[in-house]
Amino acid sequence: MQDLVAAFESQFAHQQFPAASATLQQLLSDSPDDPQLQILQGRLYNAMGNPNEAEEIFRRLLKAQLPAKLITQARQGLLAIEMAEVQARQERMDEITKLAGGSCFAYLALLPVSPEKKDWAIAKLARVFRTDPYTARFKIPNRYPKIIRIGTLAEMQAYGEDLQNCGIAAIWLSIDAIAQIPIYQVTYFNELQVKGNYQIQAITDTNEITFTPQDVITKVEGILPTFGDVVVFDAKHKLARKEQILDRIQICDLHLRSFRLNGEVCDHGGILRFHDNQYRFDFGLQLSVERSLKHIAPTVKERWLELGKWLDRTMPTAKNASDFQNFAEMSIVYPEFLQAIAETHVILERTKPSLWDNCFQLYSSTVFHHSHLAT
Repeated sequence: MQDLVAAFESQFAHQQFPAASATLQQLLSDSPDDPQLQILQGRLYNAMGNPNEAEEIFRRLLKAQLPAKLITQARQGLLAIEMAEVQARQERMDEITKLAGGSCFAYLALLPVSPEKKDWAIAKLARVFRTDPYTARFKIPNRYPKIIRIGTLAEMQAYGEDLQNCGIAAIWLSIDAIAQIPIYQVTYFNELQVKGNYQIQAITDTNEITFTPQDVITKVEGILPTFGDVVVFDAKHKLARKEQILDRIQICDLHLRSFRLNGEVCDHGGILRFHDNQYRFDFGLQLSVERSLKHIAPTVKERWLELGKWLDRTMPTAKNASDFQNFAEMSIVYPEFLQAIAETHVILERTKPSLWDNCFQLYSSTVFHHSHLAT
């Protein structure tokens, strides 16, 4: 047996893998359960480009009652696999940086994991980030997408690709990618008949945009709180200033796959944005509004509700993304990343700035780039 082991080691050292595999099979035919031979098999698997099979062997051996020497060899085998992955990831980062300028700011997020796959996902996540399962557990989302890391685009993309290769749904998005999305502020809509075809016209301050209902991929909805200081009585019955929510603004984005901008075809996609504090209900499209009080003019809330119904009727194939609240509460704990978004494209008078505008820009941009978030 020792002669065959020595022959295997010589063949392995000279990268004569087919010969080493034949020698190992001869050894295993006599002692298939020998842990020392299983370690040799794990090493061979890894060298031949099958790290998953090698890892399975090493982890199984670590759970067995083996001499310290064999446990050490199994750990060394695992470490070699992990270090190879780290090296490959670094090479991928360098490649992304060289080809696509991957030094810009970006985030990495995970999509929800079903309960039956959670333990499996925890193990995979711990492996990729070289952390313990306890720490990895708190990064796994149950119901909503969750940002788990921010850094350079090269780093986030390389980690994201590794997670995807492991079967974990991961997404990433850079500040530069967000800035490149064309966004148009809609003042009001019109309905048109162009050569017998129904089209919608969106009027902005400087442009006219026309599109068909089928051009709308996703309708993104959210509520933006506005904050201000109010005067209240404190616990000692003295006047004091306190910040609180003054209003909640209804905002909506329409994601278009193509459209006409001032008559010119744009097939790169774009976003139409409008909210109830800026939309001109008295211009363009006039809808019959169901009023709670018949003797007074409809409220902004009633008009916005009717506009939403019209959007749903005319764009039945569009997906709906309405989970902004949960996304914002998750992403607002990353103020450094949100503040890096130079332009939020939210035209709203505020007494003080708010990162909620940045959150909506991030949410809509994320949906625009990764449409599965909208379902």
